[in-house]
Amino acid sequence: MPTFFSLPLWAAQVAAATPLPDRRLNTRLERLLTDLAQKPLDAFPQAASDWHQAKATYRFLANNRFAWEDLLVGWHLTTSQHLAGQDLVYIAHDTSTFSYSGLKHTTGLGYINKLEAARGIHCHSSLALRADGVVLGLLHQHYWVRSQLRKSAPNSRPREDKESIKWQQGLNASATALASVPAAQRPRVIHLMDREGDIHEVFAKVLALGHGAIIRRYRNRAVAEWPLDADQVIRAMPPQARMKLKLPAGHGRKARRAVVELRSKVLTLMPNNHVERQRQPLRLTIVEVREVGTPPEGEEPIDWVLWTTEPARSKNQILAIVRAYALRWRIEDFHLAWKQGCRVEQLQLETRQRLEKALVLYAGVAVRIVQLRDLARREPNAPCTEVLSEDEWQALYAHMTGTPPTTATPVPTIEQVTRWIGRLGGHLGRKRDGMPGVRTLWRGWRDLTILVAGYRVGTRRSR
Repeated sequence: MPTFFSLPLWAAQVAAATPLPDRRLNTRLERLLTDLAQKPLDAFPQAASDWHQAKATYRFLANNRFAWEDLLVGWHLTTSQHLAGQDLVYIAHDTSTFSYSGLKHTTGLGYINKLEAARGIHCHSSLALRADGVVLGLLHQHYWVRSQLRKSAPNSRPREDKESIKWQQGLNASATALASVPAAQRPRVIHLMDREGDIHEVFAKVLALGHGAIIRRYRNRAVAEWPLDADQVIRAMPPQARMKLKLPAGHGRKARRAVVELRSKVLTLMPNNHVERQRQPLRLTIVEVREVGTPPEGEEPIDWVLWTTEPARSKNQILAIVRAYALRWRIEDFHLAWKQGCRVEQLQLETRQRLEKALVLYAGVAVRIVQLRDLARREPNAPCTEVLSEDEWQALYAHMTGTPPTTATPVPTIEQVTRWIGRLGGHLGRKRDGMPGVRTLWRGWRDLTILVAGYRVGTRRSR
């Protein structure tokens, strides 16, 4: 099981793995990662310890001797190290868009929607997850801009010009990362994608790599076994099981229980004759989870349809597919921590290249925030020294208990320090509140930095 290092070790490891043209730049990167992780809500001048450090940060981003692709290598290599020894790894893929329409003088930005005045950057990410959902890190990112408004239909453009190629790039990057792991320690991989990934060539690529996939259905499809289409086939089938499904609160949904019917069927997926010529039929399983009865007022009925390479013949296998697909929300949490927790859309830099470098740095900080939340849920009794330095947990302990720790004080658990950091960020900590989420954790990280600074001053004076 991999160790998630405390902040100083984490920053040092990532910086050392990043190929930069000058060792001094690696030293600067280590300092920069430490500052940003300690103060994810702050702009560069506030995150830096003084103006000289802030100026050095801007020089780092403006350095033309390396690009955002070079900064990504550090994340990729450290994440790849965590893959070794895992039995199963999920890789969640998704796209996010960053709006910088207010930066009128920033060069290199592109169109982000159908409005001509809207400008920004797009990014497609691939996030590795342990089998229990704990985030391992970033395996791939790709940044791009649109040079023109999207007026033509995607299928009318050459394959290499289609943005859908991002899914193939994510799959290739995942395969490259796995190739760096010794064969005996290489995990099995299952890719998780939303509706946008429902593309014939994506399924074909997954099967060619020998990986698995669970992808939410976007479009109805022709199948070989029936004169009907895939939706008609699955809806005509009798349910294989009926059960009560507990739906947790989150993502605009209230916690509730729903009675659902489970169906699955192995089908031969046929390529579209108009846009998928010369592609071969594919054997996949379609899975449906459909709610029975009327949901509460204001709630949408559950109707999940998934395509998968995985076996789904029994009730337990179907539920395993659904639970695995639910882990795709980790990448949504990553986007939330990245965009809102690190406020990356508030960056004010002069060029697209500098913005992309800053986005890469903050992406790693956002992953770290989500990791802390996940570890508190999955490894609550592990020592907090896996994620915090001695000064950090001791400052937290002193603040929360009102008593400074001694050499006899037991090291708190990850769950305990996560609750404390959540309290700093405004989490009330009542029994019904559960564990802190990413919103309260990113606010708590900033206050923890202030606590640690005061604790260090007090400790020096007492000596």
